[in-house]
Amino acid sequence: MKKTLTAIALLAGAVTGFSQGQISMFDYGASFAIQVFTASSLAASTVSVYYGGYTVLEQQGNPPGYNIPSDFTPYTGTPLGAGYDIELLAGAVGTPLVSLTPVAGSIVSSWYTGSGAGYWKSSSLAAIPGITTTATVAIAAWDNEGGTITSLAAAQAAGDPWGISSTATTAELGYNIVVPPFLPPGVQSFSLGIATTPEPSTIALGVIGASAFLMRLRTRKIEWKGTCHRSLW
Repeated sequence: MKKTLTAIALLAGAVTGFSQGQISMFDYGASFAIQVFTASSLAASTVSVYYGGYTVLEQQGNPPGYNIPSDFTPYTGTPLGAGYDIELLAGAVGTPLVSLTPVAGSIVSSWYTGSGAGYWKSSSLAAIPGITTTATVAIAAWDNEGGTITSLAAAQAAGDPWGISSTATTAELGYNIVVPPFLPPGVQSFSLGIATTPEPSTIALGVIGASAFLMRLRTRKIEWKGTCHRSLW
């Protein structure tokens, strides 16, 4: 009887081991492999990414080589390595990128070098809170300034380079007892972004509009004073 209870307890532990929607953060493997790059040229950075109140232009798509699935997207930036962090963003299936949230404990700071440059190094599992089946996920990356910038939000506020991958949907979170699922292939390689700023013509129009508004206020103030002055007489 004792042996039976022990076996049941062990089995229950195995079944619930991934019950919180765990997903592997492994990169550079046979099931998932993407590279992350420093900012590409402005001409190549055609994907606008808005997150946390900030917007950048970046590049997305897998380059040829050991990326799954391999593609032919060229990058002008260099592969990331030491000095950069990546983190998992996640939410319920269908959650838009802007509403995905960072997953606690998923930050990775280690990177492969040489032919593996641009691929992060991790064997850890990330648990997506409140999700046990499927989820929408993405990968965020930023310059950690020697380990002093410890979150994407801090990098954005400091004006440091950052970027986010395309989003994709995971499958069978919490159901694979032996090995939790890898990140889905729909998450593609990406570059850190180039911060977007208003064009000079847009700024000029804004200044003209503000000047006209202030002039109108001044005119109305003068008219109001004149009306008050006449009413006194």
